[in-house]
Parts: sequence; structure tokens; C-alpha cells
Amino acid sequence: MPILVTTALLTSVAVVLAISLNWLLGQTGLIEFTWRIFTATTIVTILTGFPIIVYSQLIIREIKSSRQMLRKMTERLAWAFDNAERANEAKSHFLANMSHELRTPLNAIIGFSDIMRNERFGPIGNERYLGYARDVNDSGIHLLGIINDILDLAKIEAGHATMEAETEFDAGAAIGSAERMVRPMAEARGVSLVVDANNCDLMLVGVERMVRQVLINVLSNAVKFTESGGLVTLSAEYRAHGNFVISIADTGIGMSLEEIKVALTPFGQADNTMTRHQAGTGLGLPLAKAMMELHGGRLMVRSEKGAGTAIILIFPGTRVVAAPPPVKAVLAS
Repeated sequence: MPILVTTALLTSVAVVLAISLNWLLGQTGLIEFTWRIFTATTIVTILTGFPIIVYSQLIIREIKSSRQMLRKMTERLAWAFDNAERANEAKSHFLANMSHELRTPLNAIIGFSDIMRNERFGPIGNERYLGYARDVNDSGIHLLGIINDILDLAKIEAGHATMEAETEFDAGAAIGSAERMVRPMAEARGVSLVVDANNCDLMLVGVERMVRQVLINVLSNAVKFTESGGLVTLSAEYRAHGNFVISIADTGIGMSLEEIKVALTPFGQADNTMTRHQAGTGLGLPLAKAMMELHGGRLMVRSEKGAGTAIILIFPGTRVVAAPPPVKAVLAS
């Protein structure tokens, strides 16, 4: 119905009600209902009621229009979100199912190039060919590592990662294994790595390979972003409420809050000069975080620009077996 017609009808109703009220007051003797009062009531009601009714209808129509627009936007956002989730799920399922197809040929490349670089069936005869074999082997190993990280993260995102290989394992041994993997890198960069797992006399329940990979990822990141002469330390603490906490701190470049968010995003790398000079795909921390959450734990980042970074790994008490009495054990070589 047109707004003017609706306004006229509502104004007429208001006039009738106002006149009726004045007539009733006249009947009770409170006022004297005359033709002058009738005329004044009509004029005043029209002058005051008409603009109010028009304005109210405009507001109501604006609200209805806004609600319709909001409903349409909500429907579009829901549709877009659903499509994004479907696309992400399809991507994760695709990557998770590509494990055999990607790893099998790479393993063949790595295996055959290793035979060639080590001249297991006799000398190659040309030093340049031997150098090419080394490059192919190193590149294949590097690519396989990247693919493994991508596939592991995709499996976790797609819900394909399982804890079937869950066992009890020595926490100190896992830390020691990660230390042996990272120490050559630290020595090559001139970074001091302080790790001592002798006091970690407790067992954890989980997938040992994943926990070891979490430690390697975090330790190697700490070494990578610490300049020569810097320090990377690892400390462990069995807390009174049962959680087992491993802290890995460095004296490196540190990160701002925005850079921490980027670093925890798959393929994200903090935008700074040192980061751009480091090789990597930006999967180390996101994968470590995903694997910790798969164990019911947490990965926390505390960092300050130019003042280093501390990564805190928290294993819940349900993952700790045969823990020692609650006492802090700081690991130092």
C-alpha cells in the first residue's frame, strides 16, 4: 500500500480517537465539548500525527529492507562458507590420497641417485655426473620432506590422521633424538644449542614419530632464525596438575603479534629480511601445532620483535606415564 494512503488512514484513525476521547471527557463533565474543541482537536492531531506517522513508516520500511538485505547477505555468506569448506575438504582429501603417487616415484629417484652418488656399482667416470647425482639426491630428499609435511598436515585437516601407532615412549629419548638431528645445523650456523634430556625421567603416550617431528620442527626453526653467536635452549617442567611442558627459547629475531599469526598459518612466513633469506615452506610451526592438538596438547608462542621467541609445548596429564614428583627440571648442558 502506498505510504500516503497508509498515512491518511492512520491519521484519520488518530483524529477519530482524539475526538472520541474529548467527547467522553465532555460527557463526564471534565471539559465542555464544543465545536471549537472539535476543530482544534482535529487540526492538532493532523499536524502532529501526520509527520510522526510518515516518519515511523519510513523507519519501519527501512528496517524491513535492512532485514531483507541482511538475510540475503547471510544466505550468500553461508553459501560461500559452505563452498569454501567443501573446497578445502576436497583439497585436503586430494592431498591425503596422493601419498602413494607422490612418494613412490620420489623414493625411486632418491634411491637410484643415492646409488649413483656413492658409486655402489662402480665409478661413474665423470666428476660432473657425480655432482649431478648428488644434487638430484639432495633435491629429492628435500622435496620428499616438503611433500611429507604437506601430506601430514592435509591428513590432519581432512581427519585422516590416526593415533593407531600410539605407544608409551621415553620423553628424554625423543628430545635427544631431535637434538641429534638439529645439532649439525646449529653448529653450521654458529648457534649454541643447549639441550639435556637426562632429567626427563618420564614416559609419554602418543605417536613417537609425531612428537619427535614436533621437537625437530620447533628446534630447527629456533636455530634457523637465530643469528650466529646466538643461543637456543630447551627446558622441561612436570607441573603439579600433571601436565608436561617443554619450552624451546631462542635469542633470535623475534616476531610481532601479526607475524605470530602468519607463522602459525600453513605456508605463512613472517615478512622480514632474515625470513626471506631462509629456505622453507612455512609448514614447520602449523604442522607442529596440528600434531600437538592431535595429542590433546597445545603449542603456544611467546615472542617480541628483536628479543627472541619461546615456543611452549604442553602435553596434558593424560599423556604422562610414570611421572616423577612435581619438580621443575631445567635442561642445561
